[in-house]
Amino acid sequence: MRAVNRLSLAALTLSLLLTACPQTVTPDRPLVTTLDFRAFDAQQGTLGLRPGKSRVLSLDAEPEYIAVSPDSRRADVTLQESNAVATLDLALGRVTAIRPLGLKDHRLAGNTLDASDRDGKINLQTWPVQGAYMPDAIAHISVGGRSYLLTANEGDSRDYGAAFSDEVRVGALTLDPAAFPDAAALKAAAALGRLTVSSVDADTDGDGDADRLVAFGARSLSVWDADLGRVADTGDLIERKMAELTPATFNSDGTASTFDTRSDNKGPEPEGVASGVVGGKTLAFVGLERTGGIVVLDVSAPANPVFVDYAHQITPAAAPESGLAGDLAPEGLLFIPAADSPSGKALLVASHEVSGSVTLYAVEDSGKLTLAGRYQASPYVYNKGVAEISAYDKLSRRLFVVNGNTGGLDILNIANVAQPTLLASVSLAAYGKGANSVAVSGGVVALAVEAAVKTDPGQVVFLNADGSLRAPPVTVGAQPDMLTFTPDGRSLLVANEGEPSADYTVDPAGSVSIINVARALAAK
Repeated sequence: MRAVNRLSLAALTLSLLLTACPQTVTPDRPLVTTLDFRAFDAQQGTLGLRPGKSRVLSLDAEPEYIAVSPDSRRADVTLQESNAVATLDLALGRVTAIRPLGLKDHRLAGNTLDASDRDGKINLQTWPVQGAYMPDAIAHISVGGRSYLLTANEGDSRDYGAAFSDEVRVGALTLDPAAFPDAAALKAAAALGRLTVSSVDADTDGDGDADRLVAFGARSLSVWDADLGRVADTGDLIERKMAELTPATFNSDGTASTFDTRSDNKGPEPEGVASGVVGGKTLAFVGLERTGGIVVLDVSAPANPVFVDYAHQITPAAAPESGLAGDLAPEGLLFIPAADSPSGKALLVASHEVSGSVTLYAVEDSGKLTLAGRYQASPYVYNKGVAEISAYDKLSRRLFVVNGNTGGLDILNIANVAQPTLLASVSLAAYGKGANSVAVSGGVVALAVEAAVKTDPGQVVFLNADGSLRAPPVTVGAQPDMLTFTPDGRSLLVANEGEPSADYTVDPAGSVSIINVARALAAK
């Protein structure tokens, strides 16, 4: 009995250690663990996931963004084109679930949208349309001891021209007369005729006509519980606020000259999302890729997101290509808590891929944003991805900004928040076509670098804060995109998007790579 008791005591002790400090006893991982979605291939139809050309989930799934829980044990990954989120158990190193996100009903009050770019006006109303949420960015929040996920419901199609496209305008469809008795009126250009919808979701009974209309994206922010049950959705709040606050640039590419041109295709296009706690409030920051600017929502009560602010640095009357229009197309958002901020005040950093600008906002206790500083890449280059994604190192007070035009990395000094300055530009040409994303932890800068042939395996490059090489690159999956360190800094997760080639003859599997950071940095 003594031996049994000793064994029981040992087991109890181990169990307590696992519960209290799971990271300290996590088994040593190999350098790279790559997780794909083949185990779910047979479930694509039953889960109702949007198919691509192959109709094979592991090939169709294109991981986009990753959110990691504070205890570093769980990650949630958006599969945007599939309209789903995959959940990873990082302790076990496996995909535990893929959950479809369903459809939003735009027939309901509070879910209105402007569906036409040819009506010449702001025209928010209900329509017999459903929206596939199809989020790009995802963020984790904790409220009242419970975990939630925030998604920016941008929408995205698989459009490869003659090789394969799931885009079609409503006006080009034959509408089922039972589902749409007013089909002729709906197909008018000023009604739904111009709206871009999903061809693969239209015909539900196989008779060749469209039984439903499914638009790309939900034009909203959603809050989800840990099981991906929808807790809240902002409905038409974002589109209504843009109509109220910036009517001259409603559903535009950011300027008055492009007014209403995006109504037929994803509207204001919420793409980026970041979260932070300021003044006791849990805030969500949503970047509007097309209209521009940042929407701030108070999500302290997750079931009831409340609008707080809309901030932008845009001159609507200026020509977009002139360099005088201000911040166009926020791609990446980054929250810096006050404890880590050079100014001692919480900051939100927005990186703009079209205008090549990086803007720093101070986040007030009220949640409102005030301009703190701005960096404009010079010479001005329009719509070349000059400033895409940013990461911050609190040790050196530097921002690391992916430059899609050069394929490299720009390093900014933000010790003086009011005057961000360029310190260096780092070429990554030796590692591939160029960087897609950047992350920082403990002074280590990690970059996801796409191969010269995008369907080939990519690499993760590790740098020091001064831009020098920290460790040899690590090979990951095809088209590595968003990457993030786990909060404990022990792992680096990489979403390998795995898009097909332009002619769709090569279609690599989407995957997520888990890199053992200690092993990577120890390599010579």
